[in-house]
Amino acid sequence: MTAEPLSAPRLPVPAVLRRLIAGGLRIWKPAAIQAAVTLVLVLAYLWMGDVYVRVLVAEHRATAALTASSMASTLSSALNERLALVRGLTAFVEVAAAAGSLTEQFPRYAEGLRRSVVGVRNISAAPEFVVRIVYPVEGNEKVLGNDLLKDARPGFAETVQRAIISRDVTVHGPVTLLQGGQGLIARQIVYGPGKPWGAVGLVFDVGAILGEVRFDRVPPHLVFAIVTDSGQQVAGDVMALKGDPLVERINLPDGHWELALAPRTSWEGLAYADPTFRGFQAAFLLLALLIEALTFMAVSRRYTLERQVDLRTAELGRAKNELEQFAYATAHDLQEPLRAIASYAQLLEKQQKGKLDEESEGFIREIVDGAGRLKMLLRDVQLFLAEDRVPLGCGTVAAGDALQAALTGLKRRIADAGATVTVGELPAVQADERRLREIFIVLIANAVEYRHPYRAAEVHVSGRRADGYDVIDVRDNGIGIEPRYRDQIFEVFRRLHSRDEHPGTGMGLAIARKMVERLGGRITVVSSPGVGSTFSIHLPHPAFRGFP
Repeated sequence: MTAEPLSAPRLPVPAVLRRLIAGGLRIWKPAAIQAAVTLVLVLAYLWMGDVYVRVLVAEHRATAALTASSMASTLSSALNERLALVRGLTAFVEVAAAAGSLTEQFPRYAEGLRRSVVGVRNISAAPEFVVRIVYPVEGNEKVLGNDLLKDARPGFAETVQRAIISRDVTVHGPVTLLQGGQGLIARQIVYGPGKPWGAVGLVFDVGAILGEVRFDRVPPHLVFAIVTDSGQQVAGDVMALKGDPLVERINLPDGHWELALAPRTSWEGLAYADPTFRGFQAAFLLLALLIEALTFMAVSRRYTLERQVDLRTAELGRAKNELEQFAYATAHDLQEPLRAIASYAQLLEKQQKGKLDEESEGFIREIVDGAGRLKMLLRDVQLFLAEDRVPLGCGTVAAGDALQAALTGLKRRIADAGATVTVGELPAVQADERRLREIFIVLIANAVEYRHPYRAAEVHVSGRRADGYDVIDVRDNGIGIEPRYRDQIFEVFRRLHSRDEHPGTGMGLAIARKMVERLGGRITVVSSPGVGSTFSIHLPHPAFRGFP
């Protein structure tokens, strides 16, 4: 008898494939979870970084706005102080010319004007618009005999014409002067009996005016520029006009100047270079590493549990509990810094009201509104996470009492919306009164929020018995829900509308569903778009065990 060689048993091909697939999934799934967490962290960093950059941009713009306002105020004072001298000179010449003593008195009066402010280049009088008197004469000889109305230099004659028309001081410049250098010319017409006598003029050194503003104190990360209403650059760097500058207007009798202040790079560049942003990056990096480490530990633990389910079930429960405690504690600990952010933002809004430009005030309002939304979100996150931890106080509860407590809390909101809530017969149910009240608040608040725009909101609450369950229906005549979204509305953070249309955290229905399930029931919805929705709370009757 010939013995045949033994051969190892061979698994069917489908079984081999199943094992390979299962093994591949076991390896791929932890990596996918880790990658997903990394992606979420990256997105969170981008979002939070963007928000923080906006805050820093608002702070830098606010600080720069104060600097620009201060410089513009100083420049305006320096200009108006000198223009006031022109008006005084006009009055003096008018009186002295009428008295015939202008030639004798002019030098003494002009010397007084020169001593009153810094940077007066010359003071002149032009009877019949031809310069006949100038002080000091030395260095200004070329001015004598100049016919102001026939001066061929651009803008000179036009300045006199404007002064005749406006009967006020007119400003021209900065210009290159006949006697050399850059100056700012201010003229005003002197009137005699029935007709113009001529004109007076003061020429101011532009550098002396700008010296009073102390532009050397402008922070090194900012650049400034001063331009006239015709676009002529008076001082500074033209680079300040090319970015997104803060602009202050300096009004003159016949026009205006503009002072522009802008960062050398960009407002966002200033924010990114801010030391506090570097601190934010470091803090987020540490937090991300911590979360990545926790995620890696959790994923690795789950991978081990999938291979040793019977031995490591208890350990998995503890890990899950630790993660939930971490999330709950994080949401709780964020409340205090959030209150500080909101308080300081509101304080800044009150203190700087009317001092900032509209864009900066808008940034502050965004901070206050964002802090309020984040506070609501953290509250809902805590409520959602704590649901499994809060012990059940189950007993026989009159559903009508819980509903009335909910309506009391929603009274103002219902009244503001012009909504009406009617109540049918409600049973006594096996439930926790606090949870049942919260469920009613969520469902009725949603019915009021998502009311139809063309009819008054109507909400009806009633009870019935179905398949051994006590069922409470909350029916509304609102906008309804599309069929494809009916399962998604109970998901955490799931929103079908933008926050501008309907505010909220997107967690209300998720919390309601979790509470109903904690009570041993379930929540369902039937809806017709444009007609309304009915949310049904199924709570098990004491005589019935199981689920419908």
